[in-house]
Amino acid sequence: MDINGKKALVTGGAKRLGNAMTLMLAGAGAEVAVHYNRSETEAYDLCDMICNDGGTAFPIAGDLSCSGAVQGLFEELDAMDFHPEILINSASIFDAGKLLDADEESFHRNLDINALVPLLLSREMAKRVGSGVVINMLDSRITDFDRLHAPYHLSKLSLFSLTRMLSEELAPGFRFNAVAPGVVLPPIGATPAEAERWTERMKKSNPLESIGTAQQVCDAAEFLIRNDFVTGQIIFVDGGRHLKGSFYGL
Repeated sequence: MDINGKKALVTGGAKRLGNAMTLMLAGAGAEVAVHYNRSETEAYDLCDMICNDGGTAFPIAGDLSCSGAVQGLFEELDAMDFHPEILINSASIFDAGKLLDADEESFHRNLDINALVPLLLSREMAKRVGSGVVINMLDSRITDFDRLHAPYHLSKLSLFSLTRMLSEELAPGFRFNAVAPGVVLPPIGATPAEAERWTERMKKSNPLESIGTAQQVCDAAEFLIRNDFVTGQIIFVDGGRHLKGSFYGL
């Protein structure tokens, strides 16, 4: 797919990897709807920057955890005659909790936002356009067993399965792929000193003993968007971290 001139929707597109994905798409000539929930200032600032540089982007708000929010989001886009042909599901939550003690609400919340919402967004997209590309954001730890974040872990495994299922269900018009980043960005809210310590510690977690960049993650996503003969694939951008796990044989 040629990205130039296409309409794109990036959920969670105002911050972190979502921000980088938005900039990648806009830089390639796409018109980008930047979805946000609580990051209003960041979303507006990002869109202003893109528009000032000659690109096209606009913010669109929505708490996708609410019932009917996905349909409402697409109805709002319909009113603007904006029908996405590229969807990047970047919005995500990351709850801590072990399998035997995480509360029920945490499992529901993670599965809803991290797996069900991307499915609903994909279905709404497919109702409006005849063909398109969807990129789901996974996590390189899906090949292992993340004992400390069981609700999140289960939700990302579900999104992995949905990526494969939808690549069959909505072919040949739509292609579904995923990117699974490893250690790329320090934890939210980390001070510079904490980020430096995190970087030094996490370098040892992968065979390449390095930290990735948001640009490298975007490069993988851009390849999956542009290559029309690739679907149902997951690219691990993690320095080889997934090789240490393969807990589920992925």
